[in-house]
Parts: sequence; C-alpha cells; structure tokens
Amino acid sequence: MLAYMPEKQVDKKTFGFAFFSGFHGSGIRGRGWIRWFCLFFLCGCANGSLFAQQIGNQLTQFMRTTYSYNAGYAGLSNGICLTALHRQQWSGLGLGGGNGKKIAPNSTFLLADMPLKILKGGVGLEFASYNTAQFRDIVVNLGYSYHLQTSFGTIGMGVRAQLESRGLDYSKLEPDNTSDRILTGKQKENGMYGDVNLGFYLLGNANYFVGIAVNNLIAHRSEKISYRPSRYIAVNGGYSFSFRSLPKVEFTPTAYFETDFTCVSWSLAVMGTFNKRFWAGLSYRFEDAVSILAGMNIAKLQIGLSYDLTASPFVKASSLGGAVEVTVRYCFGLETEKVNTEYKNARYL
Repeated sequence: MLAYMPEKQVDKKTFGFAFFSGFHGSGIRGRGWIRWFCLFFLCGCANGSLFAQQIGNQLTQFMRTTYSYNAGYAGLSNGICLTALHRQQWSGLGLGGGNGKKIAPNSTFLLADMPLKILKGGVGLEFASYNTAQFRDIVVNLGYSYHLQTSFGTIGMGVRAQLESRGLDYSKLEPDNTSDRILTGKQKENGMYGDVNLGFYLLGNANYFVGIAVNNLIAHRSEKISYRPSRYIAVNGGYSFSFRSLPKVEFTPTAYFETDFTCVSWSLAVMGTFNKRFWAGLSYRFEDAVSILAGMNIAKLQIGLSYDLTASPFVKASSLGGAVEVTVRYCFGLETEKVNTEYKNARYL
C-alpha cells in the first residue's frame, strides 16, 4: 500500500507531474530508490491509468467507522453517536531540496448517526478530509437507512448522497523547470462531483454482524481535473463471544474486504474487551501492516489508539516509522428518564 487515501483514478497529466515533480535534487528524505518503489506500486493495480492509492477507506480502526463505508449502518447504535478519527501516516516524510515540504498522508473523519423512529430507520452524516502531498480531498455525505426488524436481527438498508471536492495545490510543487506554465502558472485547481452509495447491514441477535456496500455508483468523471473515482464493494463482519474460563473478557474478531475488481484489499482484527472497560487487540492489513490497537471506555465515551508496523520501505524515510490513528466516540441515548409528576396523599385515598 502506498499511502492512505480513498481510491482515486487520476490520469498521467494530472497525478504524474504533480507527484513526481517534487522528486528532484536529493529526492525524498531517505533513500533515492523509494521513488521507483513508489512508481511500481502506483502502476501495480492500474489498467492504463495511475492510482493515487488503493481502494476505499483502509483504516486500521475500521470497526469504529462503519458508516464511512456502509450507509446501511446509520442509526443501528440505538442512540446518537459522534465519532472523530485522525490518521497520520509516515510522519516527517518530505521532499528533499531547499524547503523540505512535507508530503506525509493524513486524514480526518467526523461521523454522526442516529435512529429516527418517525422514519422507521436512521440517518447519518460524514465529513472527511484526505491530504497527501499536493492533493486534498474533502468528502461530505448524508444518508438514510431503513431498519427492517426480523426474527434473527435488524437489517439496515441505506442510501447515501455524496459530494466530493478534489484539489491540487501547485504551490507545493518543486519543479526542476520553473518556466513550465503548467506547474507554475496556477496556485490551486479544484474539481467537484457528486455520487451515490448503497449499503446493507445486518445486526444479528446472536452477537454477530455483517454488511455489504457498493460505493461510488455513478463514478462521474470530472473533466476539469481529469479524475474519476472507482466503484468498489466493501464487505465487513464480525462476532462477539466469551469463554467460561474468562467471563469478564469479550473477544470480537472482525474482518473487512473491499475490491473494485482490479485491486483487492482486506484486513483482519481480533479485539479483547476486559470488564467492558479496557480493550486491546491486533490487526493485519494485507501486504501493508501489522497493527496494535488499544483503548478504554469511560461511561459513554470511547477512546482508541492504534499504531501500524508498516511493511513498506517508506518506513525508513519516516520519523514515525508507521502510522498512528486516534479515535474518539461518544454515544448517548435519545430517551430521557421519566419524571413522576403524580402527587399522592393518604388523605385523598
């Protein structure tokens, strides 16, 4: 995996010159051959076009941001849930040369969802920002999920409208040829497009859950920046259980799989929660990283932290040596406690 971003197909005239124009002088801080490693993996999953990254939302704590890739999950938590996640990857990674501009990827998610009985389902809202080198993507979406009650659990069937802005900041380029008008003639360039996502999510009565979603159904091409997102399928699932010998520890293995039928990515994680208060676990993302996860629950507040032990050679050019994710999640119920307003006195009985 090159860097964390949702999959974006960008043609050579847009992504190619923007990314590689920075590789001059001493190159990326670290070893010069990293640029060729980068180029190899950029082209590895492409059919005639360059990819800014692999597909989907490849987060280590994917189990805590379900709505970001499955619209059917909205409102299934039976309360108002607010989630914030920030991921910093390869901190300190920068360009060589004069100013050493930073190109390390980072992303931020803000999620909110809640049930609405009047609509027989739930609604969700997401704001996400992705930053890598000269690129910045901003995603905003609003979704609705209809909840179907069955004998084996609750099924959420959701649809989500999405608006995305993709930008390229030319001021962050370091071209060798400063007279090139394409590289130096503009400060910023932006393109905007809309899309639709569908999702189905089953919250089973027997402590299991499974979901499937199809994202970027329209995959509209933005001619302004020669950019088109890819349709991809996301599947996730898991199961919670405990052993009689360890009644206070609940184990939850989870899995995440996604593909656009060109590239495939999957993650596996096993979490253990002690006394419903502290949790820790391990995660593996295919050909990318092994991760350590830990966190704690404080009343209705959940705090999580993860660190990726990256398998990529980029780890040698990073002061962080991998990737760090921090999550904060707060859920509270909609129903308030009923206050007894009746007044009884034995004199009136």
